[in-house]
Amino acid sequence: MDGSGITAEPMVSARPGVARRTATGAVLLALVVSAFEGTVVTSAMPTITRELGGQHLYSWVFSAFLFASTVGVLVSGKLADRLGRKPVFFSGMGLFLVGSALCGLADSVPGLIAFRVIQGLGAGALQPTTLTISADLYTLRERAAVQGLFTGAWGAGNVVGPLIGGWLVMHASWRWVFLVNVPVGLFAAALLYLSYRDPPRRPEVRMDRWGPVLAGSSAALLLFSLEPGAASLRWACALAAVGAGWLLVWQQRTTVSPLLPAELLRDRAVLSGIVGGIAGGSLLYSMAAWVPLWMTEQGGHTPLAAGLALLPMLLGWSVGSTFGVKLLVRGGMRLSAGVGFAVAALGAGWLSFAAARGWGVPAALVGLAVLGLGLGPAASTSLIGPQSRAPWHHRGIVTSALYATRLLGGSLAVALLALASGHFALQFGIAAGLTAVAALGLALLAPGRTEPAASEA
Repeated sequence: MDGSGITAEPMVSARPGVARRTATGAVLLALVVSAFEGTVVTSAMPTITRELGGQHLYSWVFSAFLFASTVGVLVSGKLADRLGRKPVFFSGMGLFLVGSALCGLADSVPGLIAFRVIQGLGAGALQPTTLTISADLYTLRERAAVQGLFTGAWGAGNVVGPLIGGWLVMHASWRWVFLVNVPVGLFAAALLYLSYRDPPRRPEVRMDRWGPVLAGSSAALLLFSLEPGAASLRWACALAAVGAGWLLVWQQRTTVSPLLPAELLRDRAVLSGIVGGIAGGSLLYSMAAWVPLWMTEQGGHTPLAAGLALLPMLLGWSVGSTFGVKLLVRGGMRLSAGVGFAVAALGAGWLSFAAARGWGVPAALVGLAVLGLGLGPAASTSLIGPQSRAPWHHRGIVTSALYATRLLGGSLAVALLALASGHFALQFGIAAGLTAVAALGLALLAPGRTEPAASEA
């Protein structure tokens, strides 16, 4: 890898044919089950908290999952490069399915939050490893052709999730929102076991034990500082988070095995991916958490209708992502991510005005559709762009680190907007402002069009 172009590693994990098609099917199913879990709970959460109590812990059901996923992502990246993709994938899938089963049996919101941590740790290992496997299967140019397939699977999981979640709450039980993951996940694991073989590994890659611990501690303390409560305790958590962050920076500068190698941190595409990951996760997960609650509390709609409210955003994401890679190849991340986040900020701003002025559901759905249309190419190419620049032995690290920023941005944004709980127009307005700042930063920071390296020609 160099600063002059995009590199693409040769595909070594499965040759074109039945094996690659089967491995692709396994990846698609894993994407569906992880995306499904990300949105199926959104339409069910108002009912879950009313049935189990703990309405004041509403945001923590989301934040705990996202925070645990962040820690799992930080650990899984180098494990995937050191041990291979398959062992990490199967371990993550196992944790995810055990956590899903326990969530389905929870009898209190604190217990549900604890089980969501287990589920999140598994998802954190599963999701970036799945994306890394897809990068092993296809080069950048091939991914430009098949991106619609992967995006369609992700979009289908997200779109179906709120609808099935609302239907299960109304006609069966909210517990099946979690239990439904188990058979699909087992089938995906079986397909991958039969079809995918790991490329040669670099077992000499050393694990950084303190990096994930310090990063997770800093993020956890930030989340606690955003939790409503005693002001003195919140300030203490904030100061401790700053201290843990400083220790993390110092430790990463001195360790021989950092979370992201120094040469990658000097790459503008990777830095842009970090900004894009935080912004994309903040907008996606905050909308998924608070829009259904707005629909049920202020609009008086059913859980199924609350799930339907997310449909325009998720369809917009799916449509936008289909041409995201083409925008990346043609105009670089400055076009695909910078302009995408600007469009998403306009959609979030429109949603805020719709909520403040009571324009009704149709106007809100227009805002969500525009938001998703911009967020799709922005968030997806914030991952694919840096991922395609990395050599194979760093690809798992890059994928996991950037996916961690998306989850971290989501968990912090959900907790931050919880401080304005009940003021939905203000919550959506804050999300729009943060997205606009990210769009401006990427317009200045992100690289423009890059040419493929000679090795890929």
